[in-house]
Amino acid sequence: MNVNEVIKYPVLTEKSEISRSGQNVYTFVVDKRTNKIEVKKAVEFIFDVKVLKVNIINYDKKPAKLGRFAGFKNAVKKAIVYLDEKSKIILFADEAKEDKKSSDPKPDKKVEKSLSAAELKAAEKIKKAESSKKMSKSEAAVENEESQSKPKSEAKKADK
Repeated sequence: MNVNEVIKYPVLTEKSEISRSGQNVYTFVVDKRTNKIEVKKAVEFIFDVKVLKVNIINYDKKPAKLGRFAGFKNAVKKAIVYLDEKSKIILFADEAKEDKKSSDPKPDKKVEKSLSAAELKAAEKIKKAESSKKMSKSEAAVENEESQSKPKSEAKKADK
């Protein structure tokens, strides 16, 4: 069986959240045809963690009613995965943000200064572009002529 087909989704209940945060134990709904070895390989491959052991629980189909119609709820296979103390699986985006904040060192002041200088230059360019859009065409043409005439005169001075 393909590694990506083994795990269907994580079980998110109060009990699984308590075990996940305190004991480093995760619960997943897995494919009915899988076994413990395949689940262990899949979790280690997908999440890049070290798995200590895997327990599997098979839930049979249950009778269910919807109004007058009788049927069954689907059978499910759950895997309880125990991870090494150093390993951690990030299931939510919030956890990833917290993990990055705690692991990233603060940037140097020199880097901040160079970034702010680049930002200032970009802001000046934006202001110039906005002001040129606001000017009428004639004013922009006059300004262009002045800027073009200055380098020519400077070039003549340099030749002498």
